[in-house]
Amino acid sequence: MTMDGNPEDTPPNDGPDLDSLSARELELRAEIARLQDYVQHEPERRRQAMEDQMRTLPPPSEVERIKREEAFMGKLTRNELKNEKRSQAQSGFLLFLLVLAILALALWIFQTFQ
Repeated sequence: MTMDGNPEDTPPNDGPDLDSLSARELELRAEIARLQDYVQHEPERRRQAMEDQMRTLPPPSEVERIKREEAFMGKLTRNELKNEKRSQAQSGFLLFLLVLAILALALWIFQTFQ
């Protein structure tokens, strides 16, 4: 700075501050470019991804299962659905008892041979 206090009269400082500011400016420009690309192209990328997802069918076995379930549910009345759930719950309970009986029998056989 000169005597009159004018900052334009000072010689430029080519030290590490200028290099770090230049590097920071490059980083900021790269970040701005990335954000501009995101703003301009992201809606199109998302639309394309949604279209691809909608065009992609699930595996054939899944399609068949869904069709079977829809046909089954379409045929049932509310009471038939209650009866079906009750039957499945009873079958599950019987399966549990069967597994329990097998374990008890295996334990009895194990103790007999000891």
